Amino acid sequence: MAGARVSGRAASEPPALLVPARPDSQVPESDPAPLLIPGRATGVDSLEHERRAKALEQFSIGRTFETSNPKTAAMFFRNALRLDPDLRDVRYRLGMVQMRNDNLDQAVQLFGQEIARHPDHRDATRQLGVALTRAGQTDHAIAQLERLTTSDPKDGASWHALGFAYLRAGRAQDAERALRRAIELPPASVEEHRDLAGTLEQLGRRDDARTEYRRAIALAPHDPSSWFNFGNLERRAGRADSAIVYYRRAQERDSTFRPAYQAEIQMLRAGGRDADALAVYRRWMAAVPDEHLARVEAVELAITMDRRDEAVAIAEEGVRLSPGGDTHRLLGVALAARGDVRGAVNELRAAQKALGPGTATQDIEKIVVRLRASAPDSLHAFLRADSVAHRRP
Repeated sequence: MAGARVSGRAASEPPALLVPARPDSQVPESDPAPLLIPGRATGVDSLEHERRAKALEQFSIGRTFETSNPKTAAMFFRNALRLDPDLRDVRYRLGMVQMRNDNLDQAVQLFGQEIARHPDHRDATRQLGVALTRAGQTDHAIAQLERLTTSDPKDGASWHALGFAYLRAGRAQDAERALRRAIELPPASVEEHRDLAGTLEQLGRRDDARTEYRRAIALAPHDPSSWFNFGNLERRAGRADSAIVYYRRAQERDSTFRPAYQAEIQMLRAGGRDADALAVYRRWMAAVPDEHLARVEAVELAITMDRRDEAVAIAEEGVRLSPGGDTHRLLGVALAARGDVRGAVNELRAAQKALGPGTATQDIEKIVVRLRASAPDSLHAFLRADSVAHRRP
């Protein structure tokens, strides 16, 4: 009926409006759970597998650079660790790189970390002993290596490392015992015979030491180290000619082997044989033209011997092969020694220009000042113009 009353709310109240909810007010629904099928890896497992694969790839690349470019190898090894901190061998290999660079503290730390994660890693344990030995911590090294030889008496590498530690600790007799044990166990090692030779020399048994050096040379005749160490033995024994022969054998095996050149030059100069020493320098520079230190020493020796033209020739060769601040400076010094002030100043100015501001250029300026003070009158105009052109602030 039209006049019927509506029960509840008053008839005058408007009906409630049904407004659709805004999207941002709705309760978000979670993504559907992944379907788990037996034998199929989950997303998390797949991600971990991918990270491990990348870590192994970085480690493998690092291994290829270990010998040729240790710095690059270390970079790849660190990348591998960032991807997988538990990957076996990475810290050990990184520690070996640090050992080759003589960063012994870092090597000790890395080997220790490898052992903490992988207690069965014998190579890391052995190299920790070697690193501790080289760092002077021989007591810790010996304790570490004795445990290895006790757990596996047939581990020749650990006996060798223990012998090295004993030798550094001044226990030559124990070193001989350990090294002979290492030599008894295959494979044969040049380093074992070489270290035993050094041990026998410490014990005063030079003839026995010579025998061991000969055995090392027989095992690896192209290794310059054994020839060089044999030369050192003969040098300490006062047999200069024999020592020089062995140093030259080392140079013949490796024409870049700096210690052999340096040792022969020292012996020749100590014996008053400067001309022969200068010939060794020339041979050294022919083999390694960019060995600037050798060139500097050769120029200084030639000047001392009053062979100033030869000093200039050696320095000119350096500029020709590797023009730069250091080589121009050396040539300036050689020309000054020969009395060519104009040429010396020109070379020294070229050196300053190449080197740029710094201590080296200040030292060169001092040389120029000395040349100016002692120059003949005929060069005053040249030097005055040079002074104006290179006025000091």
